[in-house]
Amino acid sequence: MGSRPRTRLQVPHRTKTTGLLNCNGRSHDDLHSTSLSDLTETMMVNDEQEWGALSNDRRGRQVIVDGPDGVRTLLERMARHMDGLVPAKSWSEVEQQAPSIIRHHVDEMKRLLQGQDLFDVLELVRQHEIPITLAGHRESESQGIAAIIDIVALVALGVGQRTAPINNGTTPSDPPYPNQIIEPLCALARDILKLAALMSFSLMANPSYGPLVELASQLRGAEQMIRGKHYQSIGIELNRGILDAPQIASLLKANVGFTYDDVRSISDAIRAWYAGGKNSLIDRIGDASMRYGQAEPPPDDLELLRQAFSDLFISPGTHSSFTAADLAEISGVTQDRILSALQIFSRNLGGDSEGLITAFVNGRNPLAGIDIIGDGSGNYLMLQNGVQIDHVRRLLESRIKAAGNGKAWDQYGRRRDAFAEEKAGSTLASLLGMPEPTFVGLKYLAPSSKDCECDLSASSSNPRENTLQTEGDALFIVEDVAICLEVKAGAITDKAKSGNVQRVAEDLKKTIGEATTQAQRLESLLLDNHGLWLANGKWLDLSGVREVRSVVACLDDFGPLAIAADALVRAGLLGGSSMPWIVSIHDLAVVEKVIDDPASFLLYLRRRTEPSVAKLVAAIDELDVLMWFLHGGLYFEADPDALFQRFPRSPMPTSRDRTRYREQIVTRVGTLTDKLDAWMYFEEGISSLPAPKPTRAENPMILGLVKSMQNSRSPGWLRSGADLLNLSSRTQTALVNDLKKVVEQTRRDGDFHSVFYAFMGAWGYSLIIIATQPRSYPTARNRLSTYMAAKKHQLQADRAVGFLIDEQHQVVGVEYRNDPPGEDADLDELVERMHLVPVERMRNTLAPSPKRLTPRKPKKGSKSHRKKK
Repeated sequence: MGSRPRTRLQVPHRTKTTGLLNCNGRSHDDLHSTSLSDLTETMMVNDEQEWGALSNDRRGRQVIVDGPDGVRTLLERMARHMDGLVPAKSWSEVEQQAPSIIRHHVDEMKRLLQGQDLFDVLELVRQHEIPITLAGHRESESQGIAAIIDIVALVALGVGQRTAPINNGTTPSDPPYPNQIIEPLCALARDILKLAALMSFSLMANPSYGPLVELASQLRGAEQMIRGKHYQSIGIELNRGILDAPQIASLLKANVGFTYDDVRSISDAIRAWYAGGKNSLIDRIGDASMRYGQAEPPPDDLELLRQAFSDLFISPGTHSSFTAADLAEISGVTQDRILSALQIFSRNLGGDSEGLITAFVNGRNPLAGIDIIGDGSGNYLMLQNGVQIDHVRRLLESRIKAAGNGKAWDQYGRRRDAFAEEKAGSTLASLLGMPEPTFVGLKYLAPSSKDCECDLSASSSNPRENTLQTEGDALFIVEDVAICLEVKAGAITDKAKSGNVQRVAEDLKKTIGEATTQAQRLESLLLDNHGLWLANGKWLDLSGVREVRSVVACLDDFGPLAIAADALVRAGLLGGSSMPWIVSIHDLAVVEKVIDDPASFLLYLRRRTEPSVAKLVAAIDELDVLMWFLHGGLYFEADPDALFQRFPRSPMPTSRDRTRYREQIVTRVGTLTDKLDAWMYFEEGISSLPAPKPTRAENPMILGLVKSMQNSRSPGWLRSGADLLNLSSRTQTALVNDLKKVVEQTRRDGDFHSVFYAFMGAWGYSLIIIATQPRSYPTARNRLSTYMAAKKHQLQADRAVGFLIDEQHQVVGVEYRNDPPGEDADLDELVERMHLVPVERMRNTLAPSPKRLTPRKPKKGSKSHRKKK
């Protein structure tokens, strides 16, 4: 008899739960700044590309979600959230009613729990709210909320004993089957989550809290709703890099009682125990189904099947629980070390249910990072994943600090900071196609204060006057591009995560604020002085740098705080004319896995650090923004009048340009990581369902030009490659068609032909020129170079790249010019002699808009014009 595939149970990782008051299965706060009733007016769905958007033109906002099913799920969540809500006169009224609401719901939940084995109930709630396997799971469509498990567990903790008594202290003789109470129990827990979300939202009702109140509200809501912020492979790598270092392993053993290697073994053993027990039950049921088909099994086998079904779906608590001895047998870790670890990563039954739920509603989850419940008799049950990867370091850090050994804490801090800098630097180097950063720990001179007078130019006779020595974590120089990196290993405190606005401000100032100031200081020195005075008194010449970007990489996950740069500017935590890219090291590592070439990364970095993005994009997860970029989004119009003032040789802005700019609306990025999750889960071996890596759709010939420059390291390969990839699908197609046309003309007449495109945007004024190399035209490259010089000067463009293409469409030469524009009489004469088309006669034809998978509307983007010569 043949065999059939079996369903294998797996423990999910990085499954972010859906939330209330939100439009985003990952972020859980998308409705925090827009009313629920106003958000259901207009819906646009592109069935062909499985891309949907919910739009609210009257409020000037749109929500991007992943596909038509994502829109449907969004509306269902909204309807479920609205169900049961009644109008209140004020937020203070909601706050006043909260205690009675909590008391009522806790009493009802405890009533349902009477006579039940709490392990049975908690395991059934787990099955109810999170997927049994990640194969084919789409977070954007999931209705489950993992935070529900915490709510039920907090109430269960307050019961104080594993079998919940009835009110008079006795156990009812015939309580309902535990699976019969799960729906009403979860419904009550959802009401508590609604209240928690409303209480987080109510923070914004008090304007006296200042400009960071919205971020404090979002952070609190995110902490209440999100579970699992790290992909397994990356989370383990980050933990190992710090906690598995030999000196830290010895430190942990001495101060905590076990090592990180023990934690990994214990975590693996918990999941293996759980999956093994479940799979054995599934196998038993599956084998009987195949053996007997439609026939009635014999009585003995029927009883075994009934017991297996009960252990799996009715009373699964005992079969799902484990002891320290069970884990020791699987892991090889001694029981005393396992018990020491369980003291940190678990919580025993006990406490006051109402008090625990009140703490949760007010932003202080007593189970934050705790994912194992003990019954006090040596039996344990995991709630979701057993040991949460993204909380391991935080919990161990707290124990090291609590041990009171200052020397040990300092030693740990040095290792943590060093690893964070090393990991961020190597990851960013990989993204830029470099073996390592150009400079690490760069010590240089900077102004001693913001308003001091000092001379740090190359010609300075006394660069130490009114200056101080400072250090940059890393600096990357790739041709004419410089990337400044600052790394922060500090974390957001629990008090800030609970919504304390003042503590949010303090934490951000110490981390993001300080790192941004340091990165912007280095950026300004590079742009203003074209080099640095090093601490050793030597001048570092960086006069070739034309574009500077800054990255602030954080070891901790700052969630919405890292994306809402506009709010940070209003709060005075970010300043200057430029914006850094604030990103967690985990998310930076994911970006490095997904983005294949440096030009694509520079384009992403440009768009993420564009100041307009801070005002027009709202999100809570960097990876949702990344996926929006891969889908063709993350692009906004620059002010056309400001651009014309900056580049007066460009075509004058039209009324259509101004209208496109004015009509831009805020985009709230919803859950877009389904494809990324599917690929990562398959790569990590968590899902058995193959999935392709998400990629950004590009015109193959344009991508070929970019790859050709990159592989040969042609002049201007990085900036020009990013310029090419920035073009809209329509513009890329037009450029390719024009390339083919000039090659065909050369085939027909054997002469030199060219076409140019000019693009003006927030990142400068760039030219792209395609010219042909006839077989009998040895001076074609010189002609291209002359034409580039004249055209770049005529338009006063920042940069120009020229491709010389032979009659087989192969790139045989690349020219690049990035000399600063300015007055030049010789070039003026050259422009006249070549009879170039006057600027005023150039017309707008195409725009380098965000890549759209299918055309729907006139393309948005920077002004562009093209002309054949």
